[in-house]
Amino acid sequence: MKRLTARACVLVLGLSLLVLAGCGKPRPSATAPRPQGKLVIAAFTSPTSSMDLLAGYLPEEDKPVSPEVLSKLDAVIQNTLNEHGVMDYTPAAVTRQCQDVVVFKEAGIPRMSALNYWVNVGKCMTADYILVPQVLAWHEREGGEMGVKNAAAVSIDLFLINVKERTMLRGHFSETQESLSQNLFAAGKFFNRGGKWVSALQLAQEGIDEKLMEIGL
Repeated sequence: MKRLTARACVLVLGLSLLVLAGCGKPRPSATAPRPQGKLVIAAFTSPTSSMDLLAGYLPEEDKPVSPEVLSKLDAVIQNTLNEHGVMDYTPAAVTRQCQDVVVFKEAGIPRMSALNYWVNVGKCMTADYILVPQVLAWHEREGGEMGVKNAAAVSIDLFLINVKERTMLRGHFSETQESLSQNLFAAGKFFNRGGKWVSALQLAQEGIDEKLMEIGL
């Protein structure tokens, strides 16, 4: 009888996890209208001071993200926009020219706010909207897909700025992957990831996909 009871408990637990897996977070849908007009994309940056932020705050004792990671994130943004059917935009490689121009023009002048800076970059590009992505925290997975010492963790902001109106929409993503023992309610997400520990880049890809949809892209 005890053996049967134990087996029944295991069966119930297994069924529960399967149900939770089926209740994973659905693919997000756009919660804002798609912007109409010329859209330009800025390159990913890694803010090093509060002056660089459009919103939020910098995590304590965090190091700037490497140029290699920023380059990979730029590619993720572009690929994800294309997957979402957003094709008519100016890529980060072109926008970077105006970023350099605005910095040069403002040399020797008291530092602009982050919003003023990006609005001026948008004006330089004759854009109606500029998408500004920032990565605030980046921690690589320590370990492999089947077991980790420390899980991947990322914190990313995506800002869609209306250049003329000087308004913006923010999509904020921040997550440290959790195990089933840490958070049973995250079982659906864990199983959607194949029951594996993902890399920081994979985690960022999920966040970018989700937050672009939220801001209409």
